[in-house]
Amino acid sequence: MILPDQACRVNDGMASVRGAGLASTLYAPDQSTRVRLSTPLLNQGQALAPAKWDDAVELGARVIKAVLDRWGADAVGMKFFDHGGGGGGFENNWAVGRFFFTGIGTRTASIHNRPAYNSEVHAAGDAGVAALTNSYLDAQLADTLFIVGANPYETQSNYFLAHMVPNLQGATLETKRASFPGEPVEAARIIIVDPRKTMTVSTSIAAAGTDRVLHLQIEPGSDIALLNAIARVAVHKRWHDVGFIRERTETQTYEAYLRSSLGVDRPIDEFLKEAARTTGLTVAQIEKAASWIASPKAGGARRRTLLHYEKGLIWGLKNYENIAAIVDLGLLTGNVGKPGTGISRLGGHQEGYVRPPYPGGRPALNVDEALRRGEVKCFWIGGCNPVLTTSRAAAFEQNLKERGAIVNEALLATANAPVERRVTAVIEALKRGGMFILGQDIYLTESMKHAHLVLPAAQWGETNLTSINGERRLRLYPKFMDAPGDAIADWAILARFAKKLRTLYLADKNPLMANRFMDFDWRTAEDVFIHARYTFKGDGNDGIEGYAGVTYDLLRKLGNNGIQTPVRLVAGTPVGTVRMHEDGRFSTPSGKARFIPSPQPWPGYAAAVTAQRKKYRFWINNGRSNHIWQTSYHHRHIPFYNDRFPAPYLEMNAHDAKSLGIQSGDMVELHNDVGTVQAMAFVTDAVKKGHTFMLFGQPRGAAGDLISEHVDPSTTIPYYKGVWADIKRIGPMPESARKSSLAPTNIAE
Repeated sequence: MILPDQACRVNDGMASVRGAGLASTLYAPDQSTRVRLSTPLLNQGQALAPAKWDDAVELGARVIKAVLDRWGADAVGMKFFDHGGGGGGFENNWAVGRFFFTGIGTRTASIHNRPAYNSEVHAAGDAGVAALTNSYLDAQLADTLFIVGANPYETQSNYFLAHMVPNLQGATLETKRASFPGEPVEAARIIIVDPRKTMTVSTSIAAAGTDRVLHLQIEPGSDIALLNAIARVAVHKRWHDVGFIRERTETQTYEAYLRSSLGVDRPIDEFLKEAARTTGLTVAQIEKAASWIASPKAGGARRRTLLHYEKGLIWGLKNYENIAAIVDLGLLTGNVGKPGTGISRLGGHQEGYVRPPYPGGRPALNVDEALRRGEVKCFWIGGCNPVLTTSRAAAFEQNLKERGAIVNEALLATANAPVERRVTAVIEALKRGGMFILGQDIYLTESMKHAHLVLPAAQWGETNLTSINGERRLRLYPKFMDAPGDAIADWAILARFAKKLRTLYLADKNPLMANRFMDFDWRTAEDVFIHARYTFKGDGNDGIEGYAGVTYDLLRKLGNNGIQTPVRLVAGTPVGTVRMHEDGRFSTPSGKARFIPSPQPWPGYAAAVTAQRKKYRFWINNGRSNHIWQTSYHHRHIPFYNDRFPAPYLEMNAHDAKSLGIQSGDMVELHNDVGTVQAMAFVTDAVKKGHTFMLFGQPRGAAGDLISEHVDPSTTIPYYKGVWADIKRIGPMPESARKSSLAPTNIAE
């Protein structure tokens, strides 16, 4: 059991159903987690078999070197984690970036589910706005909470319940009065933009009442139209923050934004009616949202609005313009850099991104396409499961199978041969279209099963690691137990390969290449942490430009409260940053925030998505749940979680289910032009007619098998939310689900 820290200012001793159960995911030889990887595995051509670390590194490093020498750096591809907590932390992320970017130098890199290497908030970075701007305290101080494409009850439970809900209940009025003397204060209002009636919506209504909750159930992909319409109302009513715009934003980009995004040269009635048609909302709802966000309070004081967004916006119709639209709205209303405000992502896990710059340009190279074209000869999958989570997942897996099989033949034919001969055989197989696959994880996941070399990693608790939360609070998660068997930390795995490659290039009398694999002589996790601290500068997208002077010893003393990044040294003492941009400066050359135009009118769907929408009846929305992690990574092995959801579920509207003869618990099949998925029907009022919802990467039925290869051309990020399919009943409730509850999951009491 993990006992929540009652003194921690982040969660006040709360724990979500996932967080409270994290202890059950630790390795134990007499528990279901005994299936953890504990030794390197090598595919000898027919099956994976245990191998020694030295042998695994020898073969893998020699294949990588041969690929580098013959085909160049881009022939070595990777998909790796980029976050914190159990998925890496600063230490492991730094090692990954050092190895692939400054060592190998590949552009063929991507981040877990994505087909390319990119920020999910390029537009925010271009605007000069950090991805995580606010303090959690700001959720207690805000007049209005604006949540777009996010479900904080499910994915940021402690933040939502410990900081947002008390504000909705009026429990933070004294804090507001003390913070804003002379300003009128009242319990917060909340606007939730989400097609579904989620538990976040229900909990907000239970806390604040219907009069202070505005739920905007928009149609898929219409976020840009909504956000620009709200902004247009604010400008028309003169609710925008003229002083902030004049002093802290670039004038020319503001003027361009007014015309290109807000259509100020068009009549406002025409503009709003068009937005209402696109979003499926009413003009009155749009005007009400604008009033709650931007209208002055009594006495003329500016309203303090905290704007949050996540995957519903990030993975929406046009990633770049989606993020631009919400950042622009925040800048227009002056809601960043002061208490009770912010424009921030609302991620559901720890962040730990620190890496050298990606060596490619923007948009980043599409790794999935490079795989399909056969350009990737050596592919390394680390701490992620793209077979479940990338777009066109079934085709991605088939590529691994077919190209990996060619290498299997070479490994089988040279099973007992010296390593040099085996490498030669592998390279010949790569010439014939094969691909050598390395996998690095803690379980033998769906993706790992296709690897020729499987490398066992350590997870949280088995190695020291650091990461930040949604308010950039950097904390140390100390080691308290050993990893199973021969498993080691991810940073240590990369270091072994780097040192071996350096040795091989020195033997080749190639000091130029050998020197690219220097500085991997880390002895401890803190060595990696300090290495990153001295080197990482940030790119404006992360909000963690540095953590000067921070050591493990300092983090131990700070405990679970940690220190908020970026950290600067003041008279030799590390000082954190409560909220970003409070000094009025933004990460642009001018130091002023930049408005980023988003299209007007609404851009419409891409061809591949339009074809699906015309042909198939149901929108297959997807996302996360409070009860179980989206890929069931640990949870499929833990009875408490697995028994709750033994089969992937599909939320359906009662009218739609009845028209197809489907009842809750029935097994259904979803199919479109990309693939087929099975799920268990869950009839609910959470979704509208024609709408459905399923978990994003469920191993028994992944939404990725239905998602087209369409990507935003500006960012190479897929439209993960834009999926349409037909549904049919294929059978009754499976026996494994007989004990599962079919009660509603969006009722708050």
